[in-house]
Amino acid sequence: MRRELIVSFLLVSALSAYGVISRNVIDFSEYDQRIKLQFEGPEESYITNIDGQPRIVFGYKDFLLESWTVKLNESANLDQNRFQSYCKPVESKRFGTVIGARIHFPTWKNNANALLQPPFPIKIYDDEGRYMNISNGVMPNVSEVRSVSMWISGRNYPYGASVRFRDKNEEYKEFFVGWLNFEGWRKLMYVNPNFSERFNAKILRREPLYPKDVPYLVLDAIIIYRYADQIGGDFVTYIKSIDMEYTPYVVDSDVVEDINDEEVWQIITTRAKRRQKLEEMRLVEDLYLYQQEKYRMQLNKDPIVDK
Repeated sequence: MRRELIVSFLLVSALSAYGVISRNVIDFSEYDQRIKLQFEGPEESYITNIDGQPRIVFGYKDFLLESWTVKLNESANLDQNRFQSYCKPVESKRFGTVIGARIHFPTWKNNANALLQPPFPIKIYDDEGRYMNISNGVMPNVSEVRSVSMWISGRNYPYGASVRFRDKNEEYKEFFVGWLNFEGWRKLMYVNPNFSERFNAKILRREPLYPKDVPYLVLDAIIIYRYADQIGGDFVTYIKSIDMEYTPYVVDSDVVEDINDEEVWQIITTRAKRRQKLEEMRLVEDLYLYQQEKYRMQLNKDPIVDK
């Protein structure tokens, strides 16, 4: 099923060869349900250590909207600000489930920003090395971005909003979509000033395909900027979805339909599994600290004193 989804995704790109594709990056009204469908195991994540090598068994609850975090920049990350900054799913009469964020910025004059993001990076590959979370935070086959747009609800605050992605080289790409000095829902948009649909304006070259990874972008964070001369304190906003217009990297349908390179050679799968293993090693410590803090907040007695 997942393989068919990836092939159909690339075929859509192929049919739109040299055209611009418009696709949903993430829709928060569908996000939680799509996350739950990925997991056949436990609700809660946990760490196993059977053979002396800690491994993570992921549960879906740690990826739901209720677990998304607000991460303040270092100078703003004081206890009061951090405790009063968090995300939660909210029901909108217009759009259904959206993600809501409360951010407590410093009240003094100092530049500050807040990152809205899941506690762990959105998974790009499944256990077989195939793409997952397509249009649920992951955008495979992206060559050149023409625009990035976001449905967001403002409250007349003069703050800026950006969408930040991570690419296959672990580099960040940030797109500033606009200002939040308005009331209610608006679709803010970044338009690439260097994008052109004229062939004579482009640098034409052949790009290596398999076994080179197909380029992808994965949602890393939604960023809210508050500048020093702007009001501080509490701020709330709601986000419905993010969309992207782009040109595809793979455009030749023969490449997709004739021979399944990956099925024959397993090069990308092996590479993806190695990358996934390294990512899990990094996440083990993060998950341990994350769970310890959750347990600490749930305790109603002192485990040392109240035995």
